[in-house]
Amino acid sequence: MLAYARWRGFRELGWAWLWETDTGTGESYGELAAGPVEVLNDEHTKFRFTLKKGIYWSDGVEFTADDVIYTLDTNFACRDIATRVSGVINYIKEGSWVKIDDYTVEVETNKPAYDFQQNMGVRTWGSNFVPLPQHVFEKEDACTFKNTYPVTLGPYVVKEYDETGFWHLWELRDDWKRSAGADLDQDGFMPKYVLYKDYGPEEVRSLSFVQNMYDVDTFMSPGTIKAVQDLNESVTTFAPTLPYHNMDDACVYGMLINLQKPPYDLKEVRWALALAMDLKTIGMNALDGEMIVNPLPIADTQILRPLYVEPLVPFLEELTLDDGYKPFDPNFGADLAAMLKEAGVDSAELPADTTDFGVGWWKYDVEEAGKLLESVGFTKNADGNWLLPGGEAWIVQLTIPGDWNKVMQRTGFAVADSWRAAGIQVNVRQVDEAEYSAVQSTNNLKEVQYQWIHCIFTPSWLGAWREIQPGYINPPDHAERNAGNRFQWDSPIVYTLVEESLSLDQTSEKFYENGRLILKEFVNDMSYINVMNIPTTIPTNEYYWTGFPKADNYYAVPYSWWSSAKEMVANIKPTGNK
Repeated sequence: MLAYARWRGFRELGWAWLWETDTGTGESYGELAAGPVEVLNDEHTKFRFTLKKGIYWSDGVEFTADDVIYTLDTNFACRDIATRVSGVINYIKEGSWVKIDDYTVEVETNKPAYDFQQNMGVRTWGSNFVPLPQHVFEKEDACTFKNTYPVTLGPYVVKEYDETGFWHLWELRDDWKRSAGADLDQDGFMPKYVLYKDYGPEEVRSLSFVQNMYDVDTFMSPGTIKAVQDLNESVTTFAPTLPYHNMDDACVYGMLINLQKPPYDLKEVRWALALAMDLKTIGMNALDGEMIVNPLPIADTQILRPLYVEPLVPFLEELTLDDGYKPFDPNFGADLAAMLKEAGVDSAELPADTTDFGVGWWKYDVEEAGKLLESVGFTKNADGNWLLPGGEAWIVQLTIPGDWNKVMQRTGFAVADSWRAAGIQVNVRQVDEAEYSAVQSTNNLKEVQYQWIHCIFTPSWLGAWREIQPGYINPPDHAERNAGNRFQWDSPIVYTLVEESLSLDQTSEKFYENGRLILKEFVNDMSYINVMNIPTTIPTNEYYWTGFPKADNYYAVPYSWWSSAKEMVANIKPTGNK
């Protein structure tokens, strides 16, 4: 119930969820639940679900409805201490849960809930609802119990871990065929051990990778991957053609702007920042062209493109700013491919369909950006730098990650260089992960932040935009963390669309259309400068193991930090190399 090292195997190997998500299709399926949730009333506030029989905790006790009831009881009882229960206690009506029998539970939600399976199961990489073993926690002070060597529902248990946080070693349960993930296995074989380890900064990590010291990397920059491949033929990428890697991550990279703080409260300023961003050059210099761009604040993936991206291309093509200017560039992908070819990339490694780089982005037009700034009172000084309407120097305070995210760090610096070339002065602040998180949600710390957000994987966008509500708007100098609406975007149109959609079937055309209307509002107001899908540049080393997800064997997204990584563990096979 507290924050924990969940990206070190817990949600991938140890925990199990009521419902998981098929990352190839976006469909929800039962993991602990025996099937889909049953809706008990027309208002969609009462639900019943049945658990699978024969799933056991790693200490041999069967998982039953008693654990579900206990978990709900305890999430609410610990609400003032626990840091990871808000998604449950704000969603479920307090005291509404009832045990029908050992495998059946009924529960009510506070509001109509058409996303019950996703909210109480997996929306993308893990679940709000983490089942607790009643027989363990009831013997402890449940709200503060550290649960260091936990009993698990997944096929693995913690064998050893580094107290300073650099590694976790997981061991296959002897009775793993009674675990929640057993049905993912097809051949009766599972790796005996799985090690999650921090191998250090990229410069050190890459040397270890060359020497076959580990198997799956996370966010190694493209140039380093190529250098490693030159030294080790066992290192592979997701696809043989650009952008080489699977970029179906739920989240996107872009500029999160404090819409309450001048001058960023002016739409013209935000549009100027977008049009002063030379994204083709940024992508070439920082990512070797390995990116999927999108002007819409949503990931352009195999699941979402046909529902949300392609239907809005005509809107983008016809979009006109107040001065009559059309900002959309539909030829972005074709131009990027031409730049890559000119830079020496083999034609065979370029995609046949250049929209593999995205359907387009905004034009790079410094002149139009200048006109927009002048229209709201900005002027230039003798050095060619922009001044605020009051005559003071305009210096964008841009917050980016430090070394803990090399890809964002490099692209963040590249964006700053592009803005400087347009006469926009920038002060780039590299911060650690804790401060980066604080900036995201604190008005007086944030001006412009290069951030990942809009995390939407399945067709249901509610998980990302439900928070856009008026009650969360705070003054620009507000020093406490915002309780919601990270955009601090005051949009009555979007408020209405979100509220209406809470009571819609999330597989309905009306729900999808509302999502498209929200995307249009994001663009019209330029309330978030979307840049690209997260460039998940993830190489794998297949010296010891093979069977990782690839473009021609896409059974799951290849992300080791998602709960769907359990599919990878179940599918890989040893090569026999020692």
